Formats: sequence, C-alpha cells, structure tokens
Amino acid sequence: MEAALGLFFICCMSVLSPFSGVEEGELRGCPPSPNCVSSQSMKYNFVHKVDPIVYSTSREEAYKRISKFFRESENIYISEEKEGEYIRIIFFTKVFRFPDRVEVYFPNDKNEVQVRSQSLLGLWDIFANRRRVNSFREILGKVES
Repeated sequence: MEAALGLFFICCMSVLSPFSGVEEGELRGCPPSPNCVSSQSMKYNFVHKVDPIVYSTSREEAYKRISKFFRESENIYISEEKEGEYIRIIFFTKVFRFPDRVEVYFPNDKNEVQVRSQSLLGLWDIFANRRRVNSFREILGKVES
C-alpha cells in the first residue's frame, strides 16, 4: 500500500511541480520521476542530466533558428517568449496528444542554450525528452549556407 501511495505522489509531482521558468539565471529543476531532462539539473543526477547545447553562431542567430523551428513545427504551442532570451512551449505527441513542456534559455554570458524538457503526464517518457533535446542540437549545429 505504501509503495502504491508513493508512486501516486511521484506521478502527481510530475504534473504539479516544479514550475517552469527561469529563476536567478537558471531553469527550474526536474521532479524525481524519470520523465524530465534538464541541462541545469544537479551535477551528478544522471537520470535528468543532459549537456547544454553549445552553438557557434551569434546568440541572436541561434535564437532565430530555434524560434523558427518552433513556429514552423506541427503540434506545438508557444506559451511564453522573451525575445532573444527564453521560450517555453508545449509539444503535443502526434498520436495521443500527450503534452510535454519544453523550455530553452539563452544566458547572456555563454554561447550555450540551457534546455529543459518534461512530459507532463505519466511516470516515464521512453527517452522522448532526450531525443527531443538531441534534435535541438542538430538545429543549432547546422551551418547555414
């Protein structure tokens, strides 16, 4: 009974917390469930940790590329945008329309993008968030001709 109750609370926490946004120059952390990845997760938390996305273009160009990708993609709702700094979107899976919250943050002092991707429903995302972050790496790593 205790195990079932514990599992219930972990599932509820993935929907209710942590909240999104940037606080003191960092994206908020991931809940304890394995349905979230973050480049600003705790240093040794291998369950949630992904590397930030490094880009070689200007900050403005990198922001334009990722913003253009979001605007031109299907099943995406942009819920918040601070020009040149931060974008929060909701991805909807194609078949069942499950919502996933994605945040990208462009700090001023580095040529990197901090990213957080979380499935809002369910306990595990079958590595969908990691694959999504890797697709962002490809978008920002492309050389425009």
